Amino acid sequence: MADQEYDPDALDAKEEEDDDSHESSKERIIALIDADQSMLATFEDDGTERSYLAWAMFLLEQQCSARIRASPNDEIGVIFYSTKQRSESDELRSFEHVWEHVALAPPDAGTIRKLRDFQEASFQDQPGCDDVAAAPGRAAEDLKNGLWACWDLLTKGGAASARVDKSLLIFTNNPDPLHDAGSAAPHLREQLHSRARELGGLAVSMEVVPLVQLSDPAAFDYGPFWRGLLQEASSAARGCEDGLAEAGQAAALQMDEAPESLLAKVDRVRGINLRIARKRPLAALTWSLAPGLKIGVQLYGMVQIAKRPAHKYITRDKADLVTSSNALVAADTGTILPSVQHKAFVPDKKLEGRFDKHKAFVPDKKLEGRFDKVMLSRAEERELRTLRPKGLTLLGFKPASCLKDSHQLGPSRFVYPDERWLKGSTAAYVALYRACTVGREEPLMSVCSYVPRSGGMPSLAAMLPQRPGYETGDDGTVQLVDSPGFHMLLLPFRDDVRAPEAEQAMLKRLDGVPPRASDDQVAAAETLISALSLDIPGEPPFSSTLIDNPHLARYWQVLEDLAMGDEPRPLEDLEDDTAPEAEGIDAHGATIDAFKLAVWGSTDGPPAQKKAAAAAGTKRKAAEVDGTVAEEYAKHDWRGLAAKPGKAGLEKLSAALLKTYLKFHGLAVSGNKPELIARIQEHVAQQPQ
Repeated sequence: MADQEYDPDALDAKEEEDDDSHESSKERIIALIDADQSMLATFEDDGTERSYLAWAMFLLEQQCSARIRASPNDEIGVIFYSTKQRSESDELRSFEHVWEHVALAPPDAGTIRKLRDFQEASFQDQPGCDDVAAAPGRAAEDLKNGLWACWDLLTKGGAASARVDKSLLIFTNNPDPLHDAGSAAPHLREQLHSRARELGGLAVSMEVVPLVQLSDPAAFDYGPFWRGLLQEASSAARGCEDGLAEAGQAAALQMDEAPESLLAKVDRVRGINLRIARKRPLAALTWSLAPGLKIGVQLYGMVQIAKRPAHKYITRDKADLVTSSNALVAADTGTILPSVQHKAFVPDKKLEGRFDKHKAFVPDKKLEGRFDKVMLSRAEERELRTLRPKGLTLLGFKPASCLKDSHQLGPSRFVYPDERWLKGSTAAYVALYRACTVGREEPLMSVCSYVPRSGGMPSLAAMLPQRPGYETGDDGTVQLVDSPGFHMLLLPFRDDVRAPEAEQAMLKRLDGVPPRASDDQVAAAETLISALSLDIPGEPPFSSTLIDNPHLARYWQVLEDLAMGDEPRPLEDLEDDTAPEAEGIDAHGATIDAFKLAVWGSTDGPPAQKKAAAAAGTKRKAAEVDGTVAEEYAKHDWRGLAAKPGKAGLEKLSAALLKTYLKFHGLAVSGNKPELIARIQEHVAQQPQ
């Protein structure tokens, strides 16, 4: 039989047959930067003067730092076009006037170091900035080669890259690379559009970032060149992801807006950062609204406080993780024994004598016939999946007032339509949102069945609509702070919600009447909470993040310097303001005394007998002694045995006999034999003669 070549892409494609799984596992970002001589012009912002190339490195450095913290599996690459020299890497060596500055890989400290140490002088030596004005059409040719190089990098990975989001960021100040092409402009335009269509076929999201807008937002005119390029890329995406073309056209329409609306008026650097950074969804699902009607949605996580990770120790020289390991050391020679020798020479007590009792070739009767019942065909497995498909299924509607605070057991997820997965999802999503909110004083809440993965356990989810919220700034501009849409809240099952006041065991302990606080006690408790609240009327709510912690900031500063291989920066004078204000807390002593007086009738707190009972704990009830324990207890002279030392005394008795004494006197029977003996001796010593 002829040998067949191994095709991993074909095998991977057979495994991925779940139509409902369209979420991406990571994102690949390539920054394509124009290295023309015009990019060496400088721009000053907040006292810092850099060239446009250096500003591009600065923006990408911030993006890499954010990706390392939030999405460490994402890959970022930096490519220059319009350079004098070509790249030395094997992958991009064939592309003229293209230089690979950072290879496409997950960012790390080395990536940030390379972006931070960018110098125009060394860059001019290698690879050098090309003067595209000296050769007509050179700018378009270099851009074509740059797009071709990006396509070559993004196609690597085969079918495994199908679930990877791909983004291309083009940093340039040239509004029309074809302005000096002359008669070759139509031919070059067609070649550029062909490269854009190939990128669109890979579902690449293309974004143009004009750095000249840092100095003047109106200085860059997108014109028909960049609009046409983006529209070609988006229209080519129809074959792979429906609706991506609409996203590209929306990006092209964004260029028609006023330039001031694209960037933040106060901080234009932050405005460009917001443009090149996009929030990734936690999951992408299919929402079934009715039989035969499905829409694609994405789930986004809301901002919430993250817990501090556990401490990990690393070596000083190589920053390797310090781990502990165990080894078997021979007592006579001191050599480390491999695991094979350990298994060969140390017998396993649990396996002794088992081979004689069990025949090696006799099958287990309990397992006979089970494989015929468990093994399913591909068609049967697919049919079982359809009974419980992955995604959201609309069950009905309820008033939003039916949702209580106790029903929210975890953080919510914001649901947003995914037009790229199913075309028309946005229109159906908006129609459902308007039906739940428009013309209603109380919005309607939709109840859905939520299955996070194929064959997973379903749970109920509430889709709570959120009306848009606006906020007026100091300069009179109105900003959208609450986006319209649905918040998904996972609803608990009945067994997940505890009601101690209704449990029979609790009612029996309270003589059938659960305690109820009086109106005076409730008012005193509300006054106490308000007095001890750290929120100040008329100011933003208190948050611990608003308090500067200089020691923690110094810790991360030193850690960053060590990770980059630099010497820690000199220590400055630290002013620690994190200590609590004792005088402010003592000022509420009258409020605390009023609460004690309303609840316990005295400012001393609970009654003394309750304090003593709480401190002493509940005494263990003596168990009823049966006849067997009493009979065995009477056979031994426990006082005499406790007085004798060693094997002549209690040590000669077994643990079961020692527990007979403890059971007879209602003492604890847990622990090993020495603990039982010590407990018996202590109890015997306390008994009268």
